Amino acid sequence: MTIGGLAALVGIWAVYALTSWVAGTWAAILMVGSMGAAAVLLFAVPHGALSQPWPVFGGQVVSAAIGVSAALWMPDPALAAGVAVGGAIAAMQLLRCIHPPGGATALIAVIGGPEVLELGYLYLLVPVLANTAILFVVAVIANYPFPWRRYPIGLAHWDEPPAPPLTSRHLQAAVRDLNVVVDITPAELDALARSAIAHATQDNSPLQVPIGERYVHAEAGESVTIHKRLDDHDESQGRGRITLNVIGDRGHRPDASD
Repeated sequence: MTIGGLAALVGIWAVYALTSWVAGTWAAILMVGSMGAAAVLLFAVPHGALSQPWPVFGGQVVSAAIGVSAALWMPDPALAAGVAVGGAIAAMQLLRCIHPPGGATALIAVIGGPEVLELGYLYLLVPVLANTAILFVVAVIANYPFPWRRYPIGLAHWDEPPAPPLTSRHLQAAVRDLNVVVDITPAELDALARSAIAHATQDNSPLQVPIGERYVHAEAGESVTIHKRLDDHDESQGRGRITLNVIGDRGHRPDASD
């Protein structure tokens, strides 16, 4: 079985157990439908836009609130169901937390039966928020050991190969590709490229490096150093100074202990 499959097994089992204890077996059966759809997003496509924490939590809770309101204030079940789902979609769009299973969560508040209706707005907390939290925690734990699958996407890490250094040979090859005659020597062309890079670097706004974060300083074809910002303070003349620690250089990739 895949990582996502095993994680979904644990998550849905916990969701069913909690909901059946709080609202009964029938409500658990209905709620598992909504959470099952959410599990597909969290465990099969953990890096999808609809799988991230705000869409997951916001979409579920907002939809639940609209569904409960429709169920309590509209006596016609058909109208209440339509308002619940339509209102949930509109709210998720406005709040930028679109999460398709939220539509089912809103609908369950209307058609879930007396057990769900008796919960009232408690339905938002238990089972909806509690079940969502269960799936979220399982998704974080199950995906964390695998850097390329880590959830939320902000925890993911990909090793990107460093860009090759720019040399005069590359510049000459680029000129040949253009099929033009350039009245300039390879050395002058190399100096021109380096000068252009230097000017572009000067034009960029100063890099804002938060304390504790790393940044890379490099020149085309030259040394590469990795710095870590330790602290900062203001000097008497109003100019700021930062303290940097060199934690790596070309040919060395810092590990988690750096």
